[in-house]
Amino acid sequence: MAIPARDLVARIAPALRRWDTWGIAAAIAFFAFLTYYLVSGLMTPASVAPADQQLTMRGIHGQAERAGELGWRFSADSTTASPDGTTATYNGARATYYLAGKPAYRLTAARVLIDLRTLNYTASGGVHVWSVAGKKRQDFKTDDVLWNQVPQLLSCPKPVHVSYGGTILETAHLSINLRTGDTQFGRTTIESGS
Repeated sequence: MAIPARDLVARIAPALRRWDTWGIAAAIAFFAFLTYYLVSGLMTPASVAPADQQLTMRGIHGQAERAGELGWRFSADSTTASPDGTTATYNGARATYYLAGKPAYRLTAARVLIDLRTLNYTASGGVHVWSVAGKKRQDFKTDDVLWNQVPQLLSCPKPVHVSYGGTILETAHLSINLRTGDTQFGRTTIESGS
């Protein structure tokens, strides 16, 4: 049987005027906070490296979804985190980018350095991106790729080799602003395979 709200307030009103009721409520709140604090502290893993040393992990694998489907998979032979945790270097990096749940592009690089504060990254050492699907194969090779997150700027300061279908483009350097679409090439040659 339900007690009307008015009767319930009338029953507990005298208890709410006593100091001991408020003391018990404060003690419950304090112990709830203390329990949360201790449990969350126990659940946080302790640092496995001293604050002045880098942390290295081997055999890294990860993946992410986009709109409920597999978006990409990533692996690296090893990763090293800086002592302050602001940068991570992935060695022997490999990734697959998926479209409609199927592999579309693959990427390899000897090393990828990511600034975790800004999400800027540098890929170096034989950066290679190629398509694995579609009628016209695409292939992109260079030594260094720099990504600047805020302006959405992709820069390749060293020579770039791009092939699309039977067409080959080689340029001394490349810069693409993905936000504005502005593209800058260095000295460039284009060969058509048709």
